[in-house]
Amino acid sequence: MQRMTAAPLPRLVAHCRELGVGNAALLAINRLLRRLHPHLGVARYYLMAQPVVDRPWLPRRGHGLEIRILRPGDPALATLPRPAPRLERQPRGEAVCFGAFRPGAAQPLGHLWLLPGRHREEEHRCLLRAPPSPRCILDVDVYVAPEARGGFVFAHLWDTANAWLREHGVQWTLSRISAFNPGSLRAHQRLGARRVGSLFFVQAGTLEILLTGRRPFVAISRSRSKAPEITIHPPRHRCSV
Repeated sequence: MQRMTAAPLPRLVAHCRELGVGNAALLAINRLLRRLHPHLGVARYYLMAQPVVDRPWLPRRGHGLEIRILRPGDPALATLPRPAPRLERQPRGEAVCFGAFRPGAAQPLGHLWLLPGRHREEEHRCLLRAPPSPRCILDVDVYVAPEARGGFVFAHLWDTANAWLREHGVQWTLSRISAFNPGSLRAHQRLGARRVGSLFFVQAGTLEILLTGRRPFVAISRSRSKAPEITIHPPRHRCSV
């Protein structure tokens, strides 16, 4: 009996160290609720703003990869491990997808979706949008294949995307990252991303409650309700990175 109760303790300690006590508790609560019913759960996300910088992140490394924009109709789009983000009232051609490839490979090692305007969340009832000023773009999906994690794929993707964004006059990319995904948070923060808010969701069947520090602050919606809309504002002052 002692072995059964002691076994989860190292995992609990590791989660508390990696996520913080509050987020580790939320993760445990979410897992318990999901076991009780698939439509019960809690989730927390951080809203992040990452500045577009004037210099490359990898001046001498990562050149063994080919990074290119995957245009509509590119066969590589069909090989992505996740579906294209759902677009909200705008032409699909406005979304930009960068893919990272080994030389000669057909399937990308990673991809990055950028989207101007607004984006409907896939997992929760929420519509995220960029402000009219300063010029920003939404980073709605980043993926790196498991065998390529820990290398330069993520940074090299962002290096190429950063150059494209700079050429198009974009100052910030905006995203939401799960508080239960510390690896993604650290990767973005290493590239200068700053936390500018959070979203907290409580799901009970078709009912969903959103709590946030931004307007509308509190939103209660059901499956057929209009999704609450959140504008992500970057910091007023840019910092050097």
